[in-house]
Amino acid sequence: MSYSRKNVMRGLHIQTKKHQAKIITVTHGKIFDVAVDLRKNSKNFGKCYFLKLSNYGDGVYIPSGFLHGFCTLEDNTKIGYKVDEFYNSKNEVGLIWNDPIVDIQWPFDYPPIISEKDSKLFTWDYFLK
Repeated sequence: MSYSRKNVMRGLHIQTKKHQAKIITVTHGKIFDVAVDLRKNSKNFGKCYFLKLSNYGDGVYIPSGFLHGFCTLEDNTKIGYKVDEFYNSKNEVGLIWNDPIVDIQWPFDYPPIISEKDSKLFTWDYFLK
């Protein structure tokens, strides 16, 4: 579970070993959810997928091999995660939220609230290696 106020940005994250498939469910509030295909052999490599999820129990499945992140659109937003692999912080990397190449059009009114860890994530070039 995670809990956030409005305009909190989380991600975009992926584990370098033992990628996680995820089911994300919003139990309270609203988010703008984003997934980016990082599967090198996929015809959709680099493609972004996004949608708004709300407190009506909306959920989404994020397959293994995708970067994942979200921005909260309301205060008191609560999100549940179901994953198929254990979390390992040593194997986590991520894409910076405002990467100019990926150019995700985030729908927030003010600059987002970002953790120190997420403010130091990689640019798209890192994932092209």
